[in-house]
Amino acid sequence: FAVVADEVRKLAERTGKSLGEIEANVNVLVQNVSEMSESIKEQSLGISQINEAIVQLETVTNENVEVANMTNDITKNVNDIAQNILNDMHKKKF
Repeated sequence: FAVVADEVRKLAERTGKSLGEIEANVNVLVQNVSEMSESIKEQSLGISQINEAIVQLETVTNENVEVANMTNDITKNVNDIAQNILNDMHKKKF
């Protein structure tokens, strides 16, 4: 009976040691998951900021296109006026 009791005690000690190692591994795993979660949150925030910057850039680009189009229209009008003046000058040559 003493031999069986000793083997049971050894088995209990090994089981306790294994459970301690499992607990330590689980704690490390939980810490790593927590750190990864924080990293993912930071990356998500960074991506959101990039998306906001892209939207702002698109808005500014659209405004620049409008200004360029208006400038082009004004340039065409000025060119037409200048051409009319030039034609009128040629007609009135002495």
